[in-house]
Amino acid sequence: MIESELKITLDRAGLSRLRRHPALAALRLAPRRSETLVSVYYDTPGHALAAAGVSLRLRRVGRMWVQTVKQRAGGTASSGFYSHLESECAAPGGRLVLDGPDPDGVLAAISAATDGAPLSPIFETRMRRVVERLAPAGTDEVELALDDGEIRAGDRTAPIREAEFELKSGDVAAVFDVARRLFETGPVRFAASNKAARGYRLLEVGEAEAPSSPVKASVLKIEPRTTVETVAGQVLRDCLAQIAGNMAVIADSDAIEGPHQLRIGLRRLRTALSVLAPSLGREAVAPVSETARELGRLVGRLRDADVLIDEVAAPALALGLDSEASAALLAALEARRSRARAEVRTSLAASGPVGFLFDLGRFVEGRGWLVPGDYGQTERLAAPIDDLAPAMLGKRHRRVMKAGRKIRKLDADGLHALRKELKKLRYTIDMLGPIYPADEVAPYLSALKELQDGFGSLNDAAMAQATLSGPDAPAPADPAAQRGIGWVLGTLTVRVADDRPRLFERWGRLHEQDPFWE
Repeated sequence: MIESELKITLDRAGLSRLRRHPALAALRLAPRRSETLVSVYYDTPGHALAAAGVSLRLRRVGRMWVQTVKQRAGGTASSGFYSHLESECAAPGGRLVLDGPDPDGVLAAISAATDGAPLSPIFETRMRRVVERLAPAGTDEVELALDDGEIRAGDRTAPIREAEFELKSGDVAAVFDVARRLFETGPVRFAASNKAARGYRLLEVGEAEAPSSPVKASVLKIEPRTTVETVAGQVLRDCLAQIAGNMAVIADSDAIEGPHQLRIGLRRLRTALSVLAPSLGREAVAPVSETARELGRLVGRLRDADVLIDEVAAPALALGLDSEASAALLAALEARRSRARAEVRTSLAASGPVGFLFDLGRFVEGRGWLVPGDYGQTERLAAPIDDLAPAMLGKRHRRVMKAGRKIRKLDADGLHALRKELKKLRYTIDMLGPIYPADEVAPYLSALKELQDGFGSLNDAAMAQATLSGPDAPAPADPAAQRGIGWVLGTLTVRVADDRPRLFERWGRLHEQDPFWE
């Protein structure tokens, strides 16, 4: 059978809070139960099963042993949602069962992957599990498993604390509905890997979890005849992974790449929804896109503060201003950034942004764009992406060309509008480019990236001017800081004057490129 589950990593306090959550009483179908689980994972010395996407374990529950085989069926690890083909059978005496009836083909998959190599225990998990049977609505049933234990690989150990929401019956959307009710505030950390993957990592590198780090967009693997709906699922899952991952990074660290990648993830999401709206339905995507826009504005405050310090003020001040002025301005800007970071962290942990994560997961995995009875939509969703990609790319290309038609006469607002259109075109190419030969995409994409880079100083100058000379300028009563502001703005003025002609040259190179999709 197919097992669909959402995994969320917890700390000890979060696990305790979830066990006591008052909403559980209203959702509960049966009394909760507790069990002690010992699971032993098997593989070949060369980890052939892991390479084939198969996990094989024996689990002791009380006095009984059960063998479970899982094969990857879908989902993306970093978005926390997993879909597996799961097959279970009794394993008397705790011995592997590798022959006999094989209705799901899992024993054949093990045989093919191992090719005769011996199987042996490689790591195990030991945990105390609290199980809740929950009914959010109608005939839907979700099992919530709260795990507290550890992984053991040789003399290495690592803790396990997580919540697993598994669909037992009904619509997969119920998984996200239940999780949303139990996680009203954040931060929420979707599990980036399952227990098996963590066990292998502990075995190989000594740590079960990869260090928290900013999450970038994945390089998508899409074939030309892939359906539009399949493409939508892949792209939107990856956007969710990028958004959720970087919300957690912002909660856990001061890494400036976290806010940057979060804003990129939100923009990628909005671009994908816009490009795919004719197939998915504009009414379905509009609320998702609008919430993403609001979150982008929220995190933009912190991203602008990061850019102003690390990419604008600090490099400019290092060019020769006296140390007193430099220190005064950087101290004032750092104080503003600290306030912005605290405000953004608090806001992202509130019910709205946290609920958005579950709503987006529900939209993607529950196919929230479907309109019952709209048979035309069924046809649109089943269309091969390469039939539609030329029109999608062409539309974005034309918008860029229109926005930059009189580029030498554009003011700051006009250049900013062009820059936004360039980003949308870039995200669309990132989404659809894989269906075209790489050597045909490369020249166009190179010219586009070069032009985007050319906008850096212009955008920085406009943002710095608004921040440093507006009514809310930092340290207005500090002469040293004001000297620093004058120096930074003057330096940017020189940079813009130098970079502007190069921007026009780069625009010309993009303009000369033949669209690879035609």
